[in-house]
Amino acid sequence: MGDPVILSLAFSILVALFWLSRFRKMDKFEKEPERLIYLTFLAGALATAPSIVLEMFFHPEQGQPVPLLSSLLLSYLWVAIVEESFKYLAVRLTVYRSKQFNEVMDGMIYMISSALGFAAAENVGYMLGFGLSTGVLRAILSYLGHISFSAILGYYMGKAKIEGKRNWLWVGILFAISLHWLYDLFIVLGAIRTSEGLLFLGLLVWSIGLVFTVRLLKKAQALSPFRAAQILPVKMTQPCQACGKTVSRKALICHHCGQSLSPDHEENGIEHSVIPK
Repeated sequence: MGDPVILSLAFSILVALFWLSRFRKMDKFEKEPERLIYLTFLAGALATAPSIVLEMFFHPEQGQPVPLLSSLLLSYLWVAIVEESFKYLAVRLTVYRSKQFNEVMDGMIYMISSALGFAAAENVGYMLGFGLSTGVLRAILSYLGHISFSAILGYYMGKAKIEGKRNWLWVGILFAISLHWLYDLFIVLGAIRTSEGLLFLGLLVWSIGLVFTVRLLKKAQALSPFRAAQILPVKMTQPCQACGKTVSRKALICHHCGQSLSPDHEENGIEHSVIPK
């Protein structure tokens, strides 16, 4: 069968790369550089180490007179806070200040990359601890759960940066932590009490997160400043003289490089050829 460590690592990374390739297709108008995508992926994977350490401090001691429900409520709230915080920091401390982070969609794509790095590293541990078959189920539920929680945070993270309104970030953090907490809580309670109703609630939270993520991805596409240059007729676009990328003829600045654009190109009789991105 081969080395379990190698099999677990290979399987976990391949699943992560599969989901990453699927969600990167939503970034239609200005794709992010692969080096930054994989940087956040690696940072997300490394974020599992401090997350595990911090989560250990909140596990209730055996024999402690704390009701099971109360214990789980607090424990999994802490897990959600820790994991979503470190996935966020994996982006905040690496690519957030990059000039490439220049639209709302970028927040979602980078957070998805971070989440998949985290999910892959986490999955290796679960497969080694509970068997290789565990990774098959987690390849869908766990990976897409991490993606949706973090992508929602990424949307509001992007809005906070682009619009300069920090309150949006707290909206995203609240959404991500709440969904993560409720999903973990219902799934674990359902498994412990063998309750189909609780398991259903966990899957409902998971589904709501995924549907909301897809809607926010489409909304981020509509908000993209690069969208017009891709969908406008050729006669309504022009190349930026600084970077050569296509922008709207009515744009006053190039959203790719920030170069100021003269509004009177057409009036001056200067012809422009469209240079593909």
